[in-house]
Amino acid sequence: MTKPQLARAAAREFYLSLAEAGRLVDFLFSEITGSLRKDERVYLKDFGIFIKKTRPGRHVRHPRTGKLIWIPPRTDVDFNPVKGLLKTKRR
Repeated sequence: MTKPQLARAAAREFYLSLAEAGRLVDFLFSEITGSLRKDERVYLKDFGIFIKKTRPGRHVRHPRTGKLIWIPPRTDVDFNPVKGLLKTKRR
């Protein structure tokens, strides 16, 4: 699902204009992003948890040349879904 698809779904569900729904989706994402930038975890009940993590730097071997190269530390966002989110029903 993309942001425009999410906005269309919100517009249909809550009887909003497409512009209002788009602003709502942008607002939600900006709030989540802002919280992660402040090193706060974002917990969405019945969905999952977003956590900001710093990955350590490391040396890796370049696949073509075989030389060791340094990959600097980086910041990622980790998502941990709730237990029931990814379960599929069996028939």
